Amino acid sequence: MTDGAAAGRETEFLRQLTEVVRAESSDGARLVADIADNPICRISVDAAIPCVVLVWGRYATSAQLRFVHECALDLLRRNALHKILGNDSALELIPTDEQAWLREDWLPRALSQGLKAAASKCPNGFFGKQSVANVMSRAPRGIAMRSFENLDEARAWLQTVPI
Repeated sequence: MTDGAAAGRETEFLRQLTEVVRAESSDGARLVADIADNPICRISVDAAIPCVVLVWGRYATSAQLRFVHECALDLLRRNALHKILGNDSALELIPTDEQAWLREDWLPRALSQGLKAAASKCPNGFFGKQSVANVMSRAPRGIAMRSFENLDEARAWLQTVPI
C-alpha cells in the first residue's frame, strides 16, 4: 500500500470513529469537539520535550480510546514528533481487544510515523496498571516504552531518549 493510500485509509477510519464517538455520549461529543479540553482525555503538544501529551480523565469506550490514539498519531505526524507522554492515572482499564489493537495495529503504525519513545505515569488502579503493562511488554521493537509512579520522572526520562 502506498503512503497516500495508507493516509487515505487512516483519514477515513478517523472520520468514521469521529461519528461513532460523537453519537455515543455527550462526553464523546465533547471529546470530538475539543481534544484539548474534555472529560475523557486531553490531548496536546508539549514543545519543551517535544512530544504529544495524553492526560486521561476517565474511562474511555473502545471507540473513544481508538479516537484518542488516532488523534495522537495525527499530532505526531503533523508536528514531526517522536515521543508521547501519558498521564494514565485515571485510566481504569484497557479492554483486552483494545490492548491487542494498540499492540498489533496502532503501535506499528505509530512506529512507521516516527514514534521512538513513550513514557507514562502509571494508572492508579490495579487493572489499569495491568493493562498498560500488557501493552508495553509486547510493544514493537524500535519504540522505547516505560511507565513511572511519578509524572515528573516520566517526563525527565522521555527528555533523555534520543530521537
